[in-house]
Amino acid sequence: MSNSISIASNYRVAYLTICLSLITLPLNISLLGIVRLPDVFIIISVIALASSKLKFKTVSVIIFSAFYIVLLFSDLLSSGHDDIRYTGIAFYYKYSLIFILPYILSHIIINRKRLLFLVKILYLVYLVLVIWVYIYYVLRVNGLIQGNPRVSYPLSDYGMSDAHVYSSYLSFTFVAYFEYFRKVLNHGKIHSSLVLVFTVAALILTGSKTGLLILMIYSFVVVIRLRRHLNTFITYTILISLVVSIMSFIVPHKILEEKDIETLYMRSATVNLNDTSIASRYNYFINAVDEIGANFLLIGNGPTGAKQKWYDGGISIILAHSGLLGLLLLLSYIYMLFINSKKYSYYRHNYRLHRVFTLLLFIYFLLNVITEHYLITRNILPAATVLSVIYANIKLNYIESSMIAKHLDSLK
Repeated sequence: MSNSISIASNYRVAYLTICLSLITLPLNISLLGIVRLPDVFIIISVIALASSKLKFKTVSVIIFSAFYIVLLFSDLLSSGHDDIRYTGIAFYYKYSLIFILPYILSHIIINRKRLLFLVKILYLVYLVLVIWVYIYYVLRVNGLIQGNPRVSYPLSDYGMSDAHVYSSYLSFTFVAYFEYFRKVLNHGKIHSSLVLVFTVAALILTGSKTGLLILMIYSFVVVIRLRRHLNTFITYTILISLVVSIMSFIVPHKILEEKDIETLYMRSATVNLNDTSIASRYNYFINAVDEIGANFLLIGNGPTGAKQKWYDGGISIILAHSGLLGLLLLLSYIYMLFINSKKYSYYRHNYRLHRVFTLLLFIYFLLNVITEHYLITRNILPAATVLSVIYANIKLNYIESSMIAKHLDSLK
């Protein structure tokens, strides 16, 4: 009995610390190198769960173990190099979050009350970070803070912009909001339209193309869906036009005339194949492939043996660290997540949720082909939480429907 109470208490601690990790997500306060407040709370939740009797799926354990064996073997082979970077050890923790976060979240979201509370936290954090884009811009324009024209997370070094991470987060959560949050939170058309307008403008102010690219892809998906619901599409268009018109009167002309607006817009909304960010991503990919050529591309040089710390691309950094074997193992893990969702999708209320899960999984995969932000806690934590919440919803629906079916059978 006391053992059961202890396990329940550990799970409660894990749930509370995950909530705190999400609440502190906007604060970019570095405590010890890569360790920030959300990392501290994640580590506490891992310790809390580790004190309980945990059950692991065989497939997950095999993929996790194989991936880390490849990483360690890659580091071992490159250990004779002169340019070993021991700070790369931190990547072992960052890669672990890909596996650990879904596991923790799948064990702590045990009822609809917790599910709804996590959705509310995710939405409020998203709202805060959308609003912060405008606050940052106004503060900088008026000389109250000094920093890069492109936004950074609150309490960052504003001279070193992390707008790419910011844009990636906003675009992914924007899709999550319209696919899931607004329906769970019962937001109406006006509320949703305001979120749409303010998020799109915020994405432009980040000066990053990544976020707008995701919005374009999502818009294409929405247009295909709404081809049979033209009235809904027209209603949204009218509401958005109205909000934009009102904003043009409210927003001070000083801000609209600011030169940075034009610069940020041109940077985020125009495509130039000679752009330095596009060219650098291609060059980093070529460098990563060249680095592991001596290993026949099968394994990498490991996080400590890689020649660069970052490679500005998700595929590039995995190849540099673990080669094709590591890449294939991570792809296998993503496929396993998809299969886990699909096996519950045959229940009629889960079919739409499974499609939402698949869309968001695809969006996040695409984002991290372009970037390597899944190795940054501020990016993977909210994404993993969103996907885990939807998966938990699918599973809860399935369990509840099974219980009802069994009850009806017993009445026969």
